[in-house]
Amino acid sequence: MSKMQLWKQRFFYGATDMAGNLIWQIVGLYLLFYYTTVMGISPAFAGTLFFVVRIIDAFDGVVYGFLIDHTHSKFGKARPYFLWFGIPLGILTMLLFFNPSFGGNKVIQLAWVSVVYTLFSLVYSGANTPITAILPSLTKDPDERTNLASARMVMTNIGTAVIGAITLPMVAQLGGKNAEKGWLIWGVIIGIAIIALFLGAFANLREKDDIVAETEDAPEIKGHLSVKDSLKGAAKNKPWLILSASFILLQTFWMMRLQTAVYYLTYVSHQPALVGAFNGLVIVAVIGNISVPFLSKFMKHRNVMILAMVTFAFGELLMAFKNIPLLFIGNVIALVAMGAAFSIAFVMIADTVEYSRSELHIDEPGILSAVPMVGAKLGMGLAGLISGWLLSWGGFNAAAKVQGAKAVTAIATNFIWVPVVLALVIGGILYLWYQLDESKIASAKAAKEAEKKLSEEDA
Repeated sequence: MSKMQLWKQRFFYGATDMAGNLIWQIVGLYLLFYYTTVMGISPAFAGTLFFVVRIIDAFDGVVYGFLIDHTHSKFGKARPYFLWFGIPLGILTMLLFFNPSFGGNKVIQLAWVSVVYTLFSLVYSGANTPITAILPSLTKDPDERTNLASARMVMTNIGTAVIGAITLPMVAQLGGKNAEKGWLIWGVIIGIAIIALFLGAFANLREKDDIVAETEDAPEIKGHLSVKDSLKGAAKNKPWLILSASFILLQTFWMMRLQTAVYYLTYVSHQPALVGAFNGLVIVAVIGNISVPFLSKFMKHRNVMILAMVTFAFGELLMAFKNIPLLFIGNVIALVAMGAAFSIAFVMIADTVEYSRSELHIDEPGILSAVPMVGAKLGMGLAGLISGWLLSWGGFNAAAKVQGAKAVTAIATNFIWVPVVLALVIGGILYLWYQLDESKIASAKAAKEAEKKLSEEDA
């Protein structure tokens, strides 16, 4: 591949995750806020809705992963899903903020919100599961896989930084005094952008036939397994199981932090005008993204993740001090750490796919690559449930400009204390039990390929 082709592949691979995260960021940052303050839905109902939907679709990523493993189309295994699900995701993004009053019938309105949100979540998985599943088929080179994963997160963070910074101003500009109208127009714009990005990725990414053939033609590697055998194979993959549990915790605390940032700045720091600037700082996560290829050269992937979790916790603790400069400094530190965490997480998932192939002789990249989606869905559900219930416990009142002490405690617990505890738990889990050594697997694979090449030359 020429340098131009490599950068083109990195750009469009990154475009896939940017597309999904345009709306995922809005959902994480503002959907709870939109439901409770614009639509007047109770925090308890919204939190319960998030949790119930997560239970419904928690493992749809595994289903999509199984389908990807058994897909044989002229477009490839994972690539066609960008086309099949990218367009519906864009449409459902628009519908997410299209909420008629139904003549003032609150029951029908809540039913509508529930159905649209459920469909959105199911389709989101279909569009995003193939992003991780396609990675092992884009290149054999472990370093280039790290570069692709980093490019993915750089693109994602550029998109989410822009979304975080301009969403509220754009809603105000587009809707004027009518917030509901502003959200609807903004949803349509984001939906169109999502469709365009997924179509661009579909048109420009290619799965490498030799990589696919390498696993399909190897007699010792089992592929095209039944659902039962696929799950059995995944259950034998100890690094994958540990990473899966860690990813669920990661997504839980991250979504809690995202969706309560607007509450923290508005009701604890009393700086609602700074919400856009605060959320826009997510762009600094790019520093964490681009640091991963460098750190990975002299640190195990596991240790990069542990370092990221400890650094994140430190940044969060700085924000506990009710001081605006420390709030922003802590945010920058936490965001850089999370940029590194998400980049290395996707590389670690690819490591578990290679581990499955080399150590367990099972090829199931789709199932194993469903980790991010399962983690994101369960994490978001748990985050919505915990956040909603904590706000209700604290007596949060959307109509009140000043919240009571109990509500302020609930918001701070959501935004700072639960994320700190879970980040440190993840670091401990990985330190104690995650023993996969990616360098040994890469060396063994290289030796095997060299042996195969030598035998072919002798023949």
